Amino acid sequence: MPILLPDVQQLVEKIMVNEFARELGKELGRATIPVGKAKVTVDGFHRGESRMVLVEAWAHVGKVRKAQRDKVLGDTLKLALVTSALRRSDPTLNVESYLLFADQTAANIVNGKGWPSLAAKEFGIATRVIPLSADVIDTIKEAQARQDIRIDLG
Repeated sequence: MPILLPDVQQLVEKIMVNEFARELGKELGRATIPVGKAKVTVDGFHRGESRMVLVEAWAHVGKVRKAQRDKVLGDTLKLALVTSALRRSDPTLNVESYLLFADQTAANIVNGKGWPSLAAKEFGIATRVIPLSADVIDTIKEAQARQDIRIDLG
């Protein structure tokens, strides 16, 4: 039975968050944060005495399509909303927000010249490309190819 893209993405996104946590020297865990009457879940969360870290990760390699781009823009909006709400509730809190990517091409959604890049900067959302092994990158590519009905896998 082939590995499904959501399974691969979830696993790799956990790897990415763990690697970023190691870089930060902080534990990052998935968290659900109340915002008004809603609840927002983030891939990575750390709360220190005066510092909070929020992370969304995306395990995609290569060029993106519109629906995939919209997912990243949704994550950008999610981080902006949570950051704004947290800063309103505690103005002394230092909130850091990050979008993690598995690939520089995918990261170009918010690192390019268009409005998504301006939005990420405006909302104070930093981007990081997390180095992954060639085996992990190949696994992502294979899962993406299996999901893409336009590609003949032979």
